[in-house]
Amino acid sequence: MPAPAAWYFAYASNMSRKQMSSRAEILEEYGGRLENYELVFNKKARGGVATANVRQGAGKFVLGVLYRITESSFRNLDRFEGVPEHYRRIEVNVAYGEGKSAAAQVYIATKVDKGLRPAPHYLQTILEGAAEHNFPAEYVDKIKAAAQSG
Repeated sequence: MPAPAAWYFAYASNMSRKQMSSRAEILEEYGGRLENYELVFNKKARGGVATANVRQGAGKFVLGVLYRITESSFRNLDRFEGVPEHYRRIEVNVAYGEGKSAAAQVYIATKVDKGLRPAPHYLQTILEGAAEHNFPAEYVDKIKAAAQSG
C-alpha cells in the first residue's frame, strides 16, 4: 500500500529539484500557478537578509512547482521552514496542467518586515529552480524585481 501523500506548492528555493529532493520524497511534480497572491521577499532571516514569502494580491499570481510528496515529508519540510515560529502552512488551490487544480499546502511567513533583500546565493537557487521548470522570462524578471524592491 502506498504511503499517504499530499500536494505542496513551492515558490522559492524548494523549486530547485536538488534541494527539494534532499528534503522530501517527491512522487510527482508539475508547474503550478497560485492566483491572487504575489511573491515578496519580506521574511527576515539570519543576518538581516530576506527569504521569500507569498501574500494575497488581487489579480496577481505566483508561479511555482506543485509537488506531490509523502505526508511524512511534511515533518521534514516543517523543520526546514521553521514551523510554527517562522512559517505556517495553509491550504491553497493551485492550477496546473490543462485546466486542473489541486488543494496544496504552502508556507506563509509569520513575521514580515520591510526593506529586506535576499542573499545572492538564495536568490540564485530560486532562479535556478525557475529555469529548471522553464518559467517564462517575464516571470523570472518579476522574481528579480521583487528581490530588489525589498
